[in-house]
Amino acid sequence: MSFVRKPRPYSSGLPSVGLPGAARASAAREAPRPEKARKTNRPARGPRPAMSWAGAVTGLAVLGTALVILVGASGLWNSVARDWQFRSAAAGVTDVAR
Repeated sequence: MSFVRKPRPYSSGLPSVGLPGAARASAAREAPRPEKARKTNRPARGPRPAMSWAGAVTGLAVLGTALVILVGASGLWNSVARDWQFRSAAAGVTDVAR
């Protein structure tokens, strides 16, 4: 299916020449059109949505940052706990060795 606008049949696209009946036809075409009645009683738009796309992106960025901080803190705590266990075990071994 083509969406190209096709020319009208029998139309060359050139402006019409001053033919005897053309004056009446062009005057009828150039007659001022009556203005359409404007709708003044149109209801106002409803309230805007509570959160726009920018707010949603900001919210996701905050959640992502919180997740990264939480995972990093958990990894740091696990590292500290492992070190503490290792030192405790090493202290126990040295006590036995004495």
